[in-house]
Amino acid sequence: MCRQLQTFLSLFGVALIGIGLAACTRSEPGRATLSQPTKTSAIEQDNVDAELAERLKTLCNGADGDIGAAVVHVESGRTAEANGANQLPLFSVYKLPLAITVLNAIEEKRLSLDKRVRVTPEDVAPGSQFNTNLWQQPVEKTVFELLEYSIVRSDNTSSDKLLQLVAGPKTVTELMHGFGFANIDIRYSSREVASHPEKPNTGSAAELAQLLVKLQQGKLLQPAEQSLLLGLMQRAKTGGERRLRANLPAGTEVADKTGTGDNTTNDVGIITLPNGKGHLAIAVLITRSKLSAESQEKLIAELARAAYDSYVSAPTE
Repeated sequence: MCRQLQTFLSLFGVALIGIGLAACTRSEPGRATLSQPTKTSAIEQDNVDAELAERLKTLCNGADGDIGAAVVHVESGRTAEANGANQLPLFSVYKLPLAITVLNAIEEKRLSLDKRVRVTPEDVAPGSQFNTNLWQQPVEKTVFELLEYSIVRSDNTSSDKLLQLVAGPKTVTELMHGFGFANIDIRYSSREVASHPEKPNTGSAAELAQLLVKLQQGKLLQPAEQSLLLGLMQRAKTGGERRLRANLPAGTEVADKTGTGDNTTNDVGIITLPNGKGHLAIAVLITRSKLSAESQEKLIAELARAAYDSYVSAPTE
């Protein structure tokens, strides 16, 4: 009888151990289990972000001038910056917040894409001959066409006509501040900046990257207007292929807006990552650099590739 009792207790103990192990392997919300493979920890992700930030700083140290760079992974919000808060000249990058302001007015029925606007040679703002050739004779263009010229060709005349339609630079600044971007400061038209380059429109790389995040997330514009703007940015023809796009793998989708002038080389945009890894919002502003314009463009390309490689190879969450 004693021997039978001992056998029973022994078997009962083994059963309890089995039950305990089974309990350990059951999944509970928010808790890793013994039987499941461990997912990438937040510490590993923080390490990736820290390494990228350090890489950005190292590259930016070679600018030999004033620079700000910021990268945000749109879907996760993970961020890496180097001097991201620096307030720097925008030049034609200001046409991105301008386009958002125009499209906001269209959403609110204060403007129409089909509205026709008369442009005369007297309206021409200084810029490239490539663009001034558009305005040799008086002509009427739709708001859509002016947006297309402003973003795709970075045409200053079109941009100044759009500024007039939204009641001036102050409207752009007020909308940006209303969206929470207190350091995007648009005060002057393209003509005024050309006449007084010492008084540029300014912004920070950090806020421009966040502006792009909100644009990609659909928090600034309705789907139709968002799609229109991103489509125009994807078609940009103003040097982006030598900047953000230059070192990225062939076929990488980029929607960007460049800015150039008075020893300033800028590019801001959204990079689509492969294999469903999401999007990167990136902004690089360089001014007063002793590097050649070509070297500044190469630096932007290196920063973009560093960000791309970091997030493509980063462990998944």
